[in-house]
Amino acid sequence: MIDLKTLYMVRHGQTDSNLDGIIQGQSLDVPLNEKGIEQAKKVAEFFNSQKLDLIVSSDLIRAYQSAKIIGKTLNIKIEKDRRLREMNFGEWEGNSIIELTKTPAGKIWEEKPSEWEIRGSETLLQVQRRIVEATFEYIQKADKLLLVTHGTVISTFLLHVEKLPLDMVKNYFPKNGEIFKFQFHNDHFEMIT
Repeated sequence: MIDLKTLYMVRHGQTDSNLDGIIQGQSLDVPLNEKGIEQAKKVAEFFNSQKLDLIVSSDLIRAYQSAKIIGKTLNIKIEKDRRLREMNFGEWEGNSIIELTKTPAGKIWEEKPSEWEIRGSETLLQVQRRIVEATFEYIQKADKLLLVTHGTVISTFLLHVEKLPLDMVKNYFPKNGEIFKFQFHNDHFEMIT
């Protein structure tokens, strides 16, 4: 018998900062806006027939609020894990991405994001390593797992699964409330479209 497990990843619902193009990262910890709440409810509807075993969320408000909406619908308690947090963007957090891309560091982020790093930030590789570690740990505990997390986190995980370079991070950036599905077998994740 083939032991297949299923992983779902979902990006949190929209916040006003998402709408305004402000980098939230880890320090700008804001709640969902009205549209974000509706997006989380739609995700909950999708999972209503999935019979999930475990839901783990980033501990940041926007993700945890999304996860609680899903968990309430499914009557599943939510676990929190800091490894599912958004990338730490250091002193960029709270600022407009459009303005930041005009800076020297912004030029690196636009052209070679794998090499981007500023004071107090993480690198994309650090983010990818922590989400891969967390995901492999949780998939051992559940046959149907949902991780509620953030854009950069999901994107770096997708690149890991697809064996693509981190410089493609923006090509795989998810929309708010977007759901991704993977199968896990023989210590290997495969994306299901």
